[in-house]
Amino acid sequence: MAFLAGIYAPVGSPCVIPLFPGFLAFLAGKSGGIDRTHSMFSLGLVVAAGVIVSMLAFGVIFVALVQVSLARFLSVISPVAFLVLAAFSVILILDLDLSRLTGGVALPRSGKPVLDAFLLGLFFGIIILPCNAVAVVALLAIGTTTTGLLANLGSFLSFGIGMSLPLLVFAGISEARSREILAWLSRHRRIINTAAGVVMLGVSLYYLLVVFFPVF
Repeated sequence: MAFLAGIYAPVGSPCVIPLFPGFLAFLAGKSGGIDRTHSMFSLGLVVAAGVIVSMLAFGVIFVALVQVSLARFLSVISPVAFLVLAAFSVILILDLDLSRLTGGVALPRSGKPVLDAFLLGLFFGIIILPCNAVAVVALLAIGTTTTGLLANLGSFLSFGIGMSLPLLVFAGISEARSREILAWLSRHRRIINTAAGVVMLGVSLYYLLVVFFPVF
């Protein structure tokens, strides 16, 4: 579920999709230099590493707060987390936009292609969190029910891998094909959000009605 939520995070939010053209332009510019040292896909891998590192860092902070400071209250936090996820899922199904505009945010630059790519990955990881509340709430809900440090960090790692997968796809295909995919995502945003909302609502109801408060 964390992996699927990670995939949804960058492709299901209207405030993230506009960032992809800048991402492609960045890769094309850095890979099209005179020496052509780095290919678009290799830089895409570095960007993906930045995304995963940002998610692991977020996971460490979350684990430190929840598993240590709030360990005694997990029995209360877990149902609340999935109740919030159910509410966000309904909002998603109803197509109520809770995203934040990010068009004015500048991409990080250092002048070094590999470092720039890594910083860009960190940027994507950080900017997607407030921009796609449903995916993040799903991740946090999973985190409240996962026991053990490694298992919990594994959820955040899976989420980060899922987030980076669309970036790798765009880095590995042609620019024209990338534009076609972005246009398709924009046209079918309503369907994507509804499908994601239904899946997350189903998961939420399962945990609430079967795991936490069994009705049978």
